[in-house]
Amino acid sequence: MKAAIFYGPRDIRTEEVKKPDIQDNEVLIHVKSCGICGSDLHLYKLGLYSDSLTKPTSKGGIPGHEISGDIIKVGTKVQGLEEGDRVAAVNIMGGMADYVSVPVVPGFTVLNLPQKISYEEAATLDPICNSLHSISKGNPSKGENIVIFGVGAIGLGIIQCFKSLNMDLKKIIAVDISDYRLKVAKQFGADNIINAAVDDPNEKILEYVDSIPWMLSPSITFPAVDKVFDCVGYMKDHPGLSVFQQAMNMVRPITGKIIVTGLFEENVSLDLSPLVFKQVNVIGSFGFTPMDIKQGLELMQFKKINRLNLISHEFSLNQAKEAFEMASNINESLKVLIKP
Repeated sequence: MKAAIFYGPRDIRTEEVKKPDIQDNEVLIHVKSCGICGSDLHLYKLGLYSDSLTKPTSKGGIPGHEISGDIIKVGTKVQGLEEGDRVAAVNIMGGMADYVSVPVVPGFTVLNLPQKISYEEAATLDPICNSLHSISKGNPSKGENIVIFGVGAIGLGIIQCFKSLNMDLKKIIAVDISDYRLKVAKQFGADNIINAAVDDPNEKILEYVDSIPWMLSPSITFPAVDKVFDCVGYMKDHPGLSVFQQAMNMVRPITGKIIVTGLFEENVSLDLSPLVFKQVNVIGSFGFTPMDIKQGLELMQFKKINRLNLISHEFSLNQAKEAFEMASNINESLKVLIKP
């Protein structure tokens, strides 16, 4: 079979490898679509997380964990899945190939697809579940002001979920350095957008929300920002003040929360004084739960969110290198799919 093999930074090649066998607790999926995740780009550009983001072969690792396809073989100990089932597969690697073997953990790795969900939409299940998990961690309330740094697949998914779940927030403010992605954020329901390459988010945001005095020194004020979702982390090709530092500086004292879901490509220097003085709550968010998966499938099945609007490009497996290059261009792409 053909597969995209990762050899090193910016070196992915489509090659022939052995078709996988399956164990008793596995299914074999004929892949129809596989998304390129933001974490895959950390792998592609810098070689980060290669052990956890690829499935090993004799030639090298196969990336890809946002998978949809058809089951063509079922292990003897697998229950509830059959040959011919349309499925999404998450929490596993190796999806950028004609076929992938997947260990079955019920409700968590292989999910039956309702007919109303296309293979392309199903390849976006993983990021929407990440978005839902981040929201559950932040637990926003009616009337709050929300700032989302980074409107790639997860940040845009957070906006989609806020709107589809009718959370009745006061303001949703999207921050990015890509005008293209900010335009989509506005279309998805962001009330205001800020290009951080043009404007200082901490200054610009005061145009959109009220300011509140600090109770220890009323002459000092902060934006009335209740929750900040950091969907960026830190990227080496965009140096400068980290989003986490900006979030600490921006969020309101005492009740403010920062939910960090973006990964960090290197260590960053931080002034943690705002964390202490303002008593900010910091929460990490990674992956998702079976309940997030169930909710994500329901949102797509009943068309409460439109995931097709997130997909900007589709490439064949033979074009894996081109697909990763396009996904690395945030000014032209959103969700890029590889379709064997």
